Amino acid sequence: MKKIVLSNSQLQQVINLRDIGTSWVKIEKETGIARRIAKREYDEWTGKQSQRQLEDARKDVIAQEYRMHLDLLSRMANLLLDSLVIPHPLTDLRRADEVMSQFLAKDFYQDQPSFGPRLGDQQRDKRIIRMNELLFESLRDHTQRKVPWQALDEWKEARNSCVGDIIKIRKEISKVFTNIVNQKSYLKEKLDKVYRNSSVIEDVIEGILINMWLNGITDVNSQVTAMKGVSLTKKGTGWVVFHENTPVETNVTFDRESPIDNEWLAREVSDVSRWAIATLLELKSDLIQKIKEEVSKMQKNASQLEAILNPLVLRPIILNTQCYICPI
Repeated sequence: MKKIVLSNSQLQQVINLRDIGTSWVKIEKETGIARRIAKREYDEWTGKQSQRQLEDARKDVIAQEYRMHLDLLSRMANLLLDSLVIPHPLTDLRRADEVMSQFLAKDFYQDQPSFGPRLGDQQRDKRIIRMNELLFESLRDHTQRKVPWQALDEWKEARNSCVGDIIKIRKEISKVFTNIVNQKSYLKEKLDKVYRNSSVIEDVIEGILINMWLNGITDVNSQVTAMKGVSLTKKGTGWVVFHENTPVETNVTFDRESPIDNEWLAREVSDVSRWAIATLLELKSDLIQKIKEEVSKMQKNASQLEAILNPLVLRPIILNTQCYICPI
């Protein structure tokens, strides 16, 4: 026997009556449709509706998860670019592995409520690292055909070499400065007597290092100069400015003796510092040039990555590719 199928208008009539709580018996009387057929058609319709609602709900969840996935990958790319900095001879001598470890430990999930339960409170730091490792792998999967990832390996190599060479040049500065001071017996006697328990010698070495870094590596030229205090707070003191573009914290101040002696010490240390710099520029020119090339290489590598990982370029790439943790 052929299955009886209700027309759209008949089915809608049954649906409307059921929505207001009409019994199957009354529906049969009002519509003339056998209640067995009406119920069967209605049940099939509700089943399809439930499936459709479930599919719509899944689509909404997938869309939300995908937007979050896209946003997190964009953030990770920005964090990576922010991490690709050149070393600083005084404040940042991290090796490349340490830079990358700190990058992968960054917690940028605070404004993502759905990640709270996923990360929890216990061992959050370890879970963040694992989450970031997965995201970084995902970022590379999405961009493997577009991003020159070998530039990151070259950046790491250049940074490690640069940090090692900065440490080398600092040792050379210490050696040359000490040799020059030893030739000036009165200056050595003053420093040993008055500043024995201070960090003056180390501060001067760091001052010479920052001067050579800015002058020789980044081409921002400025000479070491001696200054004397004339204001009420600084009168009677002398100090050495190693570069006009450095913060005052890199200056070395002499204030433990008479104004004349303080000013003399500042002038002498300034002269010795310039002498040491001139000597090092001559004797260690190859090492200085090598550091300069390493800095240039790091900047070039970072620019290569930034050209693709900036959001305007990256987001379309992600939208047109897939990784193994994509929600679609």
